[in-house]
Amino acid sequence: MRKNDRQRWAVVAALAMMAVPTIGRAESDPPTLEQRVHTLEQKVNAQEQKTTTEQGTVRERIDAIEKQVKDQEKTITEKLGIDFHLLIATDFLYNINNPPSNPGLNTGRVFDNDADSFTVNDAALFISRTPKENESLGFMFDVDFGKTGQIVNNATWWGNSGFGTSDFFNLREAYLTYKVPLPGGVTLKAGKFVTLMGEEVIKTWNNFNWNISNSILFGYAIPFTHTGLLANFPVGSMITMDLGVVNGWDDVVDDNQGKTFIGDFIFTPADAFSVDIAGSYGTEVPHNEHSKTGGLTGVFTIKATDALTFIVDADWFNQNDSPVYTTGGKSALWYGAAGYAIYKVSDNLQLSLRGEGFVDSDGSRCLINTAPGGFCNGNANEPTNPNLANAAATVWEITPTVSYQLINGLFWRTEYRHDESNKQIFERSGPYFVRGQDTLATELIYAF
Repeated sequence: MRKNDRQRWAVVAALAMMAVPTIGRAESDPPTLEQRVHTLEQKVNAQEQKTTTEQGTVRERIDAIEKQVKDQEKTITEKLGIDFHLLIATDFLYNINNPPSNPGLNTGRVFDNDADSFTVNDAALFISRTPKENESLGFMFDVDFGKTGQIVNNATWWGNSGFGTSDFFNLREAYLTYKVPLPGGVTLKAGKFVTLMGEEVIKTWNNFNWNISNSILFGYAIPFTHTGLLANFPVGSMITMDLGVVNGWDDVVDDNQGKTFIGDFIFTPADAFSVDIAGSYGTEVPHNEHSKTGGLTGVFTIKATDALTFIVDADWFNQNDSPVYTTGGKSALWYGAAGYAIYKVSDNLQLSLRGEGFVDSDGSRCLINTAPGGFCNGNANEPTNPNLANAAATVWEITPTVSYQLINGLFWRTEYRHDESNKQIFERSGPYFVRGQDTLATELIYAF
């Protein structure tokens, strides 16, 4: 603008110099110097306005072209309908008991069994395609790294490897979906997928669970995954059902000659209330077709207000002709229940409280000297407990958790947890074993 001003006044000054001889003429003579200067100023201003308008028009045209280019640019996700998501969860865990194991272990835990340690709880990648209304084919591919990958991999039978592998990654899910062109909207799922049972899940990009630590029920009462075929179909507007046949609990390759039937029944009569009943029945003992395992889980959700939610998770399972690691080689029974209260203080702040009890009446789930997934092979890092004649135990725990969203996608959580048992199953520095265990944990999660 300064340059334009200088140019304008230079033109005005030049014209003024040319107009000096006309001063003093009569009114009938040509316009005075002042009038001519005023006329020139108007012309200059009009020219500047025209230039500004043209510049604005060019700018608008450029913006329009850029928008058109962006609208026309389609990423791979948009072209193929593929979604990419990521989850990274890093924890710090501390066991007040100071267990003497090397490394120290939290007894009865799932993905947080390392005491006094920073841990990559999970680093997961999710790739999926959800078919549109006029399409039929979709898929899901999830992979876990870190502690979650190691634990789930250890509980999964890839051929004959089974428990004890040290891999820190795991193929959580890999399945195809197909919408059958039949009335009612039946969808088939084929491949490896997470279990239908229970309230808690292996962390996903849009579901972290309510607490940092997973429940005992999640780790010891139910499986992590299945491999097989599953059909999903709605029954009216309030009911959805799943029915399928799979290799078994955490069996990618079947380890016996039998198969397991799984099912799920979800009833949602209102937005504030839902019931989810799931279960399974089949052969779950390796190389033993005579032993049958069956049971049910029920998840009941009540949304009392927009801010307050209550959840109850109840599990019951029985296994006949159980292996010799149970008391007497008879039928084995395990059951338990967990209750949750979740209060959303604000858009960023959430408070959660979980309390649960679990009964491993015959020791078949091996909470003592073992890892999650129901394997009783023992854990080489954990000392033998001289106080126990068998692995049967009844345990309960209570866990308050605070969660805060720092920025979009980034969450900070912290929790205190107390575990208690009817037996001295928890390590304590000494070394000796006690009935209780207290732990502290904090976690950063980023997901999109």
